[in-house]
Amino acid sequence: MPSVRPSVFNQRARADGGPFLIIETNEEHEGFSVDVLFTDTPPAERIGDYPVERLLNVSPDLLQIYPLNVRPESADYLKPRYGNLDTIALGRRIDQPYPIPTTTEEVEGLLELLPDGFAKDFRLGLGLLWEYRSICETLEAQGHVKLLIVHGGHETTLVGSSYTLGIRHFHEMRKQINRISARYQRDARHDKQLHAYHELLHAADPVKFPRLKKTLRADSIADATSGGRDLVTLSKRDRRATVGLVRSNLAALAEAEPEALLSLKTEIEEVTLEQLIVRFAEMLEKPLPEARWQNFLTQNPFILSLAFAVPAIVVKEQAYVGGKRLSGRGGSVIDFLVASASTGNLAIVEIKRPATELLGAKPYRQEVYAASAELSGTIAQVLDQRVKLQRELPMLKDEPGRSDIHDNGIRCIIVAGRTPGGGPQRRSFELIRGTMTGVSVITFDELLGRLREIRSALSTKIEQPMPAPRS
Repeated sequence: MPSVRPSVFNQRARADGGPFLIIETNEEHEGFSVDVLFTDTPPAERIGDYPVERLLNVSPDLLQIYPLNVRPESADYLKPRYGNLDTIALGRRIDQPYPIPTTTEEVEGLLELLPDGFAKDFRLGLGLLWEYRSICETLEAQGHVKLLIVHGGHETTLVGSSYTLGIRHFHEMRKQINRISARYQRDARHDKQLHAYHELLHAADPVKFPRLKKTLRADSIADATSGGRDLVTLSKRDRRATVGLVRSNLAALAEAEPEALLSLKTEIEEVTLEQLIVRFAEMLEKPLPEARWQNFLTQNPFILSLAFAVPAIVVKEQAYVGGKRLSGRGGSVIDFLVASASTGNLAIVEIKRPATELLGAKPYRQEVYAASAELSGTIAQVLDQRVKLQRELPMLKDEPGRSDIHDNGIRCIIVAGRTPGGGPQRRSFELIRGTMTGVSVITFDELLGRLREIRSALSTKIEQPMPAPRS
């Protein structure tokens, strides 16, 4: 394809008066028609073979255009201008048949009858004007479309290698392309002016000419995404910028589009939760140390709240009890010190590994299993931590901002192991943790299951149609 407008290329004056047309009667077509051939060779030099190619076929009822690449230095010289799409056909005009040309002047007169948007200067190789080349290029890119038929009406169809385009639809497309071109020309002009201002004036005197902020054209995002309906793949920088745009417009969005903003919040939560579930499940399959799980839960404290019947917040991770203060030295280390979000009642959370054995390897009696030594030791550990915390709580509450924590029966939560697989083992595990007072044991796969239940609930909520507005 030419890299500059053909009209610019063909404005060069030629001493020989070319290019030239040759008009011949075509006896291959049914009925009477003539072929109009294109060549750059002057009449006096047409000896033997010389470059020549058909540009038009004209009959009273049909005008067929064979758009050509007419740049002699091009490797595709006199080849179809639009690749596989080598023919554009226009049916007979309603008011009169096409006149059969016999001279170059008559061909030029015939081309003036072409619809707006078509090239009417044979020196350009015909086809569509440069501004509308995307129409032909889009069809050619399909690889099998060879014929574009332009007819009266609005109908558009694709049958085999032929595409039929209604002239009304064609003109609507032209108008829209013109609007797109004008819009981007305005944007480009604004960007150039802004660039010149910064490089000339701001660079010379930043105080007198402060840096200007670039403003987006109204509806630019909506136009680029069909009102947000189109799926658009964003680059990493665009993703960060999009988050910034939403954040800077939260107040306006909340006022003008509250339902849309709430729906977006729910969808974001679902996507984030899905990623969290995937990461959780992947970590469960790896032999990770307790420190990795501690860090994971620190980054995602929401997961810890799933171990409680009420919303909870993390007061401090790696909290010290038996020492001077929560952040003091000495004493026993609590993995997570958690409080009820509504009452401030404290709870101790101890984190072990998913590989932690919860039951003994062998049954204590037939189909009855005792708690493992590691689980028993962990229970004793958290009970000891609770005693120390209860003893020191009055002093801890004196720390700035910690008057909201209380001891209304401090709970102990142990996150360890996986739910036993066998029937007798599951029964024994439930019997053991069901008889504990003040100590709850939850497995890692149970936490993952609760995450999946929340995701399922969010998905159901998103799929429900929005209520119709009241009339």
